[in-house]
Amino acid sequence: MKLRNLLNKDVDNILEWMKDEDIVQFFRFETSEINENVVLNFISEAHSNKNSYHFAIVNEYDEYMGTVSLKNIDKYHKNAEYSISLRKKAMGKGYSYFAGNEMLKFAFEKLNLERVYLNVLSKNIKSIIYCEKLGFKYEGEFKNHLYLKGNFENLKWYALLKEQYKCLKQNY
Repeated sequence: MKLRNLLNKDVDNILEWMKDEDIVQFFRFETSEINENVVLNFISEAHSNKNSYHFAIVNEYDEYMGTVSLKNIDKYHKNAEYSISLRKKAMGKGYSYFAGNEMLKFAFEKLNLERVYLNVLSKNIKSIIYCEKLGFKYEGEFKNHLYLKGNFENLKWYALLKEQYKCLKQNY
């Protein structure tokens, strides 16, 4: 397993998870209109955007397994938003935990951030378990914060501070 830049050859595998209803059911954006050109533009912008980093998670054969990101990087306030998405075939095999640890190392040790945060729909139990396993701490819940597919949804917020990351790293 390793992280690398997103490449045009990853398009089909990105579209695979973006069209998988089991995966996108907890997303806050509609993926049905996303096509090859949209993904190619995202990949191109990923190489030039200074406020976000998006990396491909790949196996030993350089096959794309998912995307891990730090978005909305605020250099002044030293924080960024974390996100990750995997193909179904990569789930349960350690890719997300590997990628999460690598991105936290990148965030705190390379970018010198103070805080990495994420938010997740309250009903997305797998994602909540995952972010807590990575060390993110629950900060609160916004009730009826989003209107998705005809329903109001709650949003849970999590964060990891640099000090907490240092303590976690000592225990690895």
